[in-house]
Amino acid sequence: MFHQGFSMIYIQISEKQDAKGFLLLAKSGFAVVCLPKNTYGVREEHLKLLKRKRITFKKLEASKIRMPKPALTL
Repeated sequence: MFHQGFSMIYIQISEKQDAKGFLLLAKSGFAVVCLPKNTYGVREEHLKLLKRKRITFKKLEASKIRMPKPALTL
C-alpha cells in the first residue's frame, strides 16, 4: 500500500476520540487506510501527530487485522 518503503502500522483509536483522531489523520497529508472498528493503517508520522495531540490509541498486530473483501462492482 505504501510504495516508498514505508511499513504500515495498524492502530485502533479509542471510540471516545475516534472522530477527532480521524480528522487529524485525514488532514495530515499522508495516506491512511480506514478499516472497520476505529482501526487504521498509518505511518510513523501519524503516531507522532496523535501523541502530540494526546489522542489515545493502541497498536495492533498486523497478523490479527482482517482486511475487508472488496465489493464487486458492475
